[in-house]
Amino acid sequence: MNILLINPAQLKVYGKLSPHLQLPLGLAYLGAFLRKHGYTVTVIDMHAERIAPKDLIRIIKGSFFDIVGITVATPTLNSALQVAELVKRAAPKVKVVFGGMHPSVLPKETIAYNQVDFVVKGEGEFTLLELVRAVESNGDLRGIDGLVLKSENKIVENKERKLIDNLDSLPFPARDLFKIKSYSYPDSLYAATAPIMTSRGCFGECVFCGSHCIFGRKFRARSAGNVVDEIELLARESRIKEIHIWDDSFANQKERVHQIKDEILRRNLRLKFAFPNGIRADLLDKEVMQSLKAMGTYSIAIGIESGNQAVLDKAKKHIKLEKIREAFALAREFHFETWGFFMFGIPGEEIKSAQDTIQFAKKLDPDIAKFHILKPYPGTESYDYIVNHQLLSSRNFDDYGIHSRPVHHLEGLSEKDLLRLQKKAYREFYFRPLKILKQIRRIKSYNRLKLNVKNAINIIKLILCG
Repeated sequence: MNILLINPAQLKVYGKLSPHLQLPLGLAYLGAFLRKHGYTVTVIDMHAERIAPKDLIRIIKGSFFDIVGITVATPTLNSALQVAELVKRAAPKVKVVFGGMHPSVLPKETIAYNQVDFVVKGEGEFTLLELVRAVESNGDLRGIDGLVLKSENKIVENKERKLIDNLDSLPFPARDLFKIKSYSYPDSLYAATAPIMTSRGCFGECVFCGSHCIFGRKFRARSAGNVVDEIELLARESRIKEIHIWDDSFANQKERVHQIKDEILRRNLRLKFAFPNGIRADLLDKEVMQSLKAMGTYSIAIGIESGNQAVLDKAKKHIKLEKIREAFALAREFHFETWGFFMFGIPGEEIKSAQDTIQFAKKLDPDIAKFHILKPYPGTESYDYIVNHQLLSSRNFDDYGIHSRPVHHLEGLSEKDLLRLQKKAYREFYFRPLKILKQIRRIKSYNRLKLNVKNAINIIKLILCG
C-alpha cells in the first residue's frame, strides 16, 4: 500500500494576514505510525511547498497512491474538498480519507461529500492503520472503531475509538517526511526551532475550545524520559536550538514538570524552550516556574481571554483574575518573556466587559498580546449557544479563520463592534511609546527581527483593514 498524506492550503486560516508556516505535527505522527507498521508514506504540505493544482494532479497520476489522507480544520474544509476533487479527477479509484478537527466534529456532514470516502474521528493513528489494512485485504470496515463510511448508499458511523493511554508507544513524529525544512514559529529566537507535544487531553471546559473533540478531556502524558529522548534527538541530529511545546496542559502534573527538567539537566541539553500554546495561570506556581527556568524556558504564553470576571466565568475558565495577576507577577520575577491571549465576543460579552479586557491587558503588559475575536467552531459550547440564539451570521467555513471577519454577533455587540474593539485593543496596547521601545529591545536575534517585522505588518493590517 502506498499512502499520501496532505496538508491543504492554510490561507483561509489567517484571513488577510501573512501566515506562519508551521509543521503539521498531526500528519508527522500519522506518517511515523504507518511507516512503523511497514507502509510507504509520502507527505505533501501544499502551502509550504507551493503546490499548484496542476502539480498535485501530476504527482497523483505519477505515483499510484492507494489511499490519500487529508487533514481538515474548519477553515480549511473547502480547500480540502478542492484537493479531494483533484485527487479523484487524477485517480478515481484512490480512497480519500478526511481526518482532523472538523471531520471529527461533523463526521456525517463531512462524509456526505461525494469526493470523501472515509472519515477518521478523533485520534487517528490506530483508526487509519486499521483502515489501511482493511482496504489492503478487502476486510471488514464496520469493525474499525472511529471510522465513518458509506455503505449501500447509507452513512455508517462506527463506535467511538478509545483514547490512546500509552503515548510512549507512539513513534516520534516523522519530520523527515516533509520536504520543507524552513518552517517558522512566532517570536522564536532561532530559525532552528521545532515543536513537540508531550501530552494529549485537557481537563478544561472552556466554551470556545474544541480540543476535546480530538484528544478528549482526560489528561494523558508521555513519560519524562520519552519526552527528553525526542528533545535530545532533535538537538543532536537536527541541530535544533529551540523547542516550542504545543501541549494544552503541560503543567497539569507538577511532578512530571520537575522530572522533565531533571532529565534535561542530567543530559546537559542546553536549549531554549517556549510555550506558545499557553499554560493555565493557576498551574504556574513558584515551583513550576523554577523548573521551567532551570530547563531553559524563556517564554510563556498564558490564556487570559477576558479582563472581566463575569465573562471569564461564562467562558468556564474556572479561574480568577487575581490568579492571572499573580502568574504574571511570578513570570516577571523569573524574567520570563510573556504572551497574553485575549478574546472578544464570548457569549455574555458587552461593550463594558470588552473595555475591561483592554484595560486589563495594558495593566498586565505582557511582551506580546494577541486579541482575537471568538470563532464559534462546531463542537464547542459557544457554537451551540450562538446557533441556538440565532446569532450566527455565516456558515461559510472560509470565514472561520482566526483572523477572518466575525461570523457572529451578540445581544449587545454587533460584528462591527467586535472589529472596532479588536482594532482599539491593538492600537492602545502597542501604540504606546514605552511599549514600542520595549519591542525594539526584545529583538535579540536576526530570526526574531524578521518575525517581528512580519507581526508588526500584520497588526497594522488588522488595525487599518479589519
